[in-house]
Amino acid sequence: MSFEMVIAAIGSLGFPIVACCAMAYFFAKTNENYRQDLKEANNKHKEEIDKITEAINNNTMVIQRLVDKMGGEDDK
Repeated sequence: MSFEMVIAAIGSLGFPIVACCAMAYFFAKTNENYRQDLKEANNKHKEEIDKITEAINNNTMVIQRLVDKMGGEDDK
């Protein structure tokens, strides 16, 4: 959008209407960028949580093997 188009829009519609439209456009673009960043962060977080879950499961299996080698659990 060129500067002349903005001046023409202000002249025909008025400054408040043009300013509101500009703010709405700015808000929409900002919100779109925020949502994209949030989606990327969520995907990264999910990958991290999956890796942590895998590590915990591996540690649980190793601990169970150690308990089994030491004679098992005594519930009494």
